[in-house]
Amino acid sequence: MATIAKFSIIEYGKNSELSQLTEGDCLKSDAKKLSPIKNLNCIMNEVNKLTTHFQNVDKDAFFRKYGHLVEIARVEVLSPAVRALVHFWDPDYRCFSFRSIDLCPTMEEYGMLTEFPNNLYMIYFPLRSDKIIPELLKLLRIVNLEKFLEKNATGLKWRMLEIELEKKSGSEKERLIALGIFGLVLFPSQTGVVSLEAAAAYVEFENTQINPVAAIIAKTILALNHYRKTKKGAMRCCTQLLYI
Repeated sequence: MATIAKFSIIEYGKNSELSQLTEGDCLKSDAKKLSPIKNLNCIMNEVNKLTTHFQNVDKDAFFRKYGHLVEIARVEVLSPAVRALVHFWDPDYRCFSFRSIDLCPTMEEYGMLTEFPNNLYMIYFPLRSDKIIPELLKLLRIVNLEKFLEKNATGLKWRMLEIELEKKSGSEKERLIALGIFGLVLFPSQTGVVSLEAAAAYVEFENTQINPVAAIIAKTILALNHYRKTKKGAMRCCTQLLYI
């Protein structure tokens, strides 16, 4: 039976750096044969109205709890720049390759940009799908939240949540703003929808304070890989952080 070695974060980083120095970039030869990208759809939700609600909450308290969520939501992304960037993504090596230079977003960079006030290296475990709506009900106190679900029950309609946002105040308003940014910016699915996947990440953050940065980066890499290989669909990841 094989033995699985256990490494600390520091040991893993040192081993990774050593492999890079001794083995090189390991760039796959077939990466250059990928056809050029002609079209790319970035999921860019309308969040300007959402961030205006931030004027009516305690900004210092919101920052202490949620970091730079609002500032990230306000970043204006130039889609042509993202389309150009994706051309350089190598799906085998999982990094951007510019001739002899390789670049990839890191947890430390995303952690600095988001400034979530908790441990960057805690492990995130997604919530079971049947637990998401009951947990949201406890946090948001919205009656008949099930009626906000899309027909395929994979997400919540943001336009209906936004109506509730107008009625909320205090901590419930702050939580609904945070849920909106989680669903429309950090983990976007389709335009105007807060996916249950994003809602699960939000609930996990509220209940356990687990930093979602690792999940954001994982989602970004999966989205880049999928689009670079299939050449269709949309970039379902946080393009604001990728753009920065």
